[in-house]
Amino acid sequence: MYKTGLVADRRYLKHFAGRSHPERPERIAAMIEMAEALKRPDLKFMAPREATQEEIESCHTPEYIATMVRTASLDRFDFDPDTHSSRDTYETALLSAGGVLTAVEAVMDGAVDNGFAIVRPPGHHALPNRAMGFCFFNNVAIAAKWLMESRGLKRVMIVDWDVHHGNGLQDIFYESPEVLYVSTHQFPHYPGTGSLHEIGYGAGMGFTVNLPMPAEFGDAEYLRVFDHLIMPIGRHFKPEFILVSSGFDGHFRDPLAQMRLTEAGFAAMARRVKRLAAECCGGKMVAALEGGYDLEAIAESGRAVIDEFGRDADEPIRPDDGGDRVMPMIERAAQNVGRFWNLG
Repeated sequence: MYKTGLVADRRYLKHFAGRSHPERPERIAAMIEMAEALKRPDLKFMAPREATQEEIESCHTPEYIATMVRTASLDRFDFDPDTHSSRDTYETALLSAGGVLTAVEAVMDGAVDNGFAIVRPPGHHALPNRAMGFCFFNNVAIAAKWLMESRGLKRVMIVDWDVHHGNGLQDIFYESPEVLYVSTHQFPHYPGTGSLHEIGYGAGMGFTVNLPMPAEFGDAEYLRVFDHLIMPIGRHFKPEFILVSSGFDGHFRDPLAQMRLTEAGFAAMARRVKRLAAECCGGKMVAALEGGYDLEAIAESGRAVIDEFGRDADEPIRPDDGGDRVMPMIERAAQNVGRFWNLG
């Protein structure tokens, strides 16, 4: 069994985006209550630290950070029609980025085998110079930069299974050959990025792999994408650490999207990433909470993934069953990135 570190803190409830906003405090409360009810002896609960100014600056401009600091003196600030801050947002966002770093540090130091950071606000839409899509600081990007700059890693893989494309993650690492960014997402859908033809630029060409899928795809299609593309590309890349942007808004009950994933599907994706991490980097991986807006779905899916993180990596992987509808997308993606990776 693997020892899993769980980062959770009720201070994450302080960020408030508005009474009718879907990214509401109840989301994190549902996840924390689920986690606290888990009885596994191999769970280690950890309190998050705040990210430092230097760590935030690794991914965000000083001008944008200064704007975030100013929001702490304002009852409300509107970054865009979807992204609003309150007086507590800046501090909570520091704690969110720092929560992912807390989990990553624990894995790197050997205190736990893998980790799940139950953090809020989410991060994968945040751009270097602005907030968007409910996100303020790009939590996973900051963790990837920390792994490279503080621990000297040369190959970090980010698997983003949030239903929305992580445009911020893509933007930050679009020219980097040190970070392999792979995204499965509903397309077309917010934020409108993440087409098959967005594959990186310059030295980073081939290190961005977008796998856009139409609405109504579910477990079978996602698992076929993992088995035919994500796993072989990951094995070729040989990451030294894997980060997962774990959004649960691809669940069939989620109100903001139209995908058909189930709890079993999320667990099956987690098993594949865990297997890849075991093969390439001694199991070193951390997932960070991103989207997911149905309270029951986010808690049940989160439990399924956390349970999977604790199981042995050599347990059988259920093969994809069906999923023929996704094959045209897989074939087109292979045409775009196959020259960079061994897909056999």
